[in-house]
Amino acid sequence: MSNTRIRIRALAHGGDGIGNLVEGDGPTWFVPGALPQEVVEAQEVRAAKRFTQGRLVQVVEPSPARVEPPCPYAESCGGCQWQHVAPIKQPEFKARIVADQLRGLETGVRVGFAGPEFGYRRRARLHYRRAESGFALGFHAPRSREVVDVAQCPVLDPALDVAAQKLRAVAGLLPASGEVLGLSDGTRVVLGLPRVKPSPEVLEGLRALLDDTLVGIEVRGGRQRGHVGQRLLEVDGTPRWPAVRLGAFSFGQANAAGNRALVEHVCTRAEADGLRVLELYAGAGNFTRALARTAQRVWASDTDHDAIKTLQGLAKAEDLPINAKRQSATNLLPKLAESRSTYDVIVLDPPRAGLGKEGMAAACRVATQRIVYVSCDPATLARDLEVATERGFDIDDVTVFDLMPMTSHVEVVVTLRSRSGG
Repeated sequence: MSNTRIRIRALAHGGDGIGNLVEGDGPTWFVPGALPQEVVEAQEVRAAKRFTQGRLVQVVEPSPARVEPPCPYAESCGGCQWQHVAPIKQPEFKARIVADQLRGLETGVRVGFAGPEFGYRRRARLHYRRAESGFALGFHAPRSREVVDVAQCPVLDPALDVAAQKLRAVAGLLPASGEVLGLSDGTRVVLGLPRVKPSPEVLEGLRALLDDTLVGIEVRGGRQRGHVGQRLLEVDGTPRWPAVRLGAFSFGQANAAGNRALVEHVCTRAEADGLRVLELYAGAGNFTRALARTAQRVWASDTDHDAIKTLQGLAKAEDLPINAKRQSATNLLPKLAESRSTYDVIVLDPPRAGLGKEGMAAACRVATQRIVYVSCDPATLARDLEVATERGFDIDDVTVFDLMPMTSHVEVVVTLRSRSGG
């Protein structure tokens, strides 16, 4: 199959280069690994009616932002998609991606945080596979289920990297394939092993791995759970707000410094002093604990039973005005809207699917002043914001947080202000 020359003009959500034929007309091309201002040779992988998915073969005219990948696994490992992008340019590219997704909503985009590109990732999901050729522990190859064996990952928090590697010693106790979930507080690490039953033999083998760095391992196989050492770590405490308790199976931001900046920004934009706040997708209380320091009260919901139980314990221990309940946002919002229940501010941090059109429409009926929307997916964010602007809200601020350098992942915080309520 012959190669095609493509001129790259932008980056798509997900990080692929977007371009068109250098000569002649044709569909839009999406080329992973290509950067704006480049001319590349690509090979067709999949052709659709309006676009072609390509594979980068050669960079003919490189972008000034292109660098030599610093990681020896960059070509084979899919853990980082942007090793070839100069770190100083990554936040700018992410802001452009967000701006392109929100085009037509008449808003500017700014960068709120960008940190070091190495040693930052305190939370990670690794994969393993046991075969006759040996035990592979690392990340999936790009667009593949193949596990790339990574002896040392420069992006991971050093303590997390060291702790995860210890599992090689008990490879024989693990299933043929699976995942490893890890969380570090900077010096101590807890690991989680899904689909591993807590048999006495397994727990005994895992207990032997514990030391001052790897302080706990939790296993979950079907409905069975077990652990050795600690299950939870206290992270992200500051003089202004208490730490949250997270485990390997908990959701938490991967970047500690970035998360502090994110929480500070959300609280600033919420302007919740003395107000009634509804928080959706609250998890274990990452934003809740900070909002509750000044809000009249925070009503927090999440579908994760363990997270809500942990948040309830935090509220009681710290005597914070928090009502935390296990509820689905998509079920709760329509009920609140129908009953005409209102809150001054809504703060939400949904998964990639976003809130959805119906949920967003209901949120606009419930919030009287502001909505602070934290998103990890600019495409679903754009869909939801379009609903909000049609339902009486203006976009007041869009700020990008580069919480995962060397990847195309981007976190966005949008502040929506009611045209009628402030």
